[in-house]
Amino acid sequence: MAQFVVGFDLGKDYSQICCWNPSLGEPVSVSVVAGAEKYRIPTENLELFLKKSLKLLKPYGKIHEAASVVFSVEELEDGLVERIKKTAMQLIGISESRIYVQTWRESFCAYVLNQPREIWRHHAALFGYEGEVLKAASLNINPHTTPYLARVESKENWQIPLSGLQPEAKDEAFQALIREVFASRPVSAVYLVGEGFEEKWYEGSLKLLCNGRRVFAGNNLYAKGACYRAAQSVQPRERAPYVFLGADKISYNVGLRTPGMGKAGIHTLMNAGESWYEAKAECEAILLEEPVVELILQPMQGGEGLKESLLLDGLPDRPPRTTRVRIGVEFLSVERLRVSVRDLGFGELFPSTDLCWTEEVELG
Repeated sequence: MAQFVVGFDLGKDYSQICCWNPSLGEPVSVSVVAGAEKYRIPTENLELFLKKSLKLLKPYGKIHEAASVVFSVEELEDGLVERIKKTAMQLIGISESRIYVQTWRESFCAYVLNQPREIWRHHAALFGYEGEVLKAASLNINPHTTPYLARVESKENWQIPLSGLQPEAKDEAFQALIREVFASRPVSAVYLVGEGFEEKWYEGSLKLLCNGRRVFAGNNLYAKGACYRAAQSVQPRERAPYVFLGADKISYNVGLRTPGMGKAGIHTLMNAGESWYEAKAECEAILLEEPVVELILQPMQGGEGLKESLLLDGLPDRPPRTTRVRIGVEFLSVERLRVSVRDLGFGELFPSTDLCWTEEVELG
């Protein structure tokens, strides 16, 4: 994979950058100071951070020619995706189709799944310590499906405040959290992320973590995970090794029924596992006889699919195969799909009426 791709970890206070190194076949962190391992960049605000990033990335490649750029954020707050994409398009100068936004959880998944299989043969646990709160998450990957299905679990009681505690008390609280997370699941690898782990206050916890498990510490996991996702996004879709099942992901494959191709004829428009706010598709089709467009929605994890038919009421009566339509589908939320169809006519014989039909489908 020789294309230039970039991954950003956008933190509230500090951010990091990684870009793909073709010779190593993996992401490399971009340092603030050449030759030094200083990767944390004050975020300040998104615009200033991106302006500084443009300068830091110059030795690595031309950011405006990047095939894919992925931003990793802690949570997908309202309007955040639109704001990131708009600012990135203006400052970086690339199209929206090459910009992606994902959560830290998805970046964690992308990073782990690009490590040797023994790392994720069981659950992989993540402990993050930024500010005064220690948080835990557990990644589970089902290797018996194609592609793999990956989930990150994070419970409310897996977040504990450590503000004001002495080192010994912190260590005890951490050990209690470790036992809670490990209680009902086998864990093969552990990742410690955040500036809170830079001081050595957790000796007892570390002994507990290392009991038969691989333990890794560092602060660039989310940026590298974003970079792995960026690299994956420029590969053919059929090569994607896994689907991440996050709260913002659509759970249906969306296809267009194509009766001219036989009973099994379905043209895939969108695949399950895409973020709903990025799930858009468009195609053109020629109607055979009936003025109907039929969508097939197949659950990713099996089960009976759904059929949604949109009647093109008012369409002029034309001979078979002489009506061309443009079909657009997009998700308005993770469980609401909007379908639009526009009459394009058929050349000079049957001019377009410019009629448009729209329908929203609830998938809950």
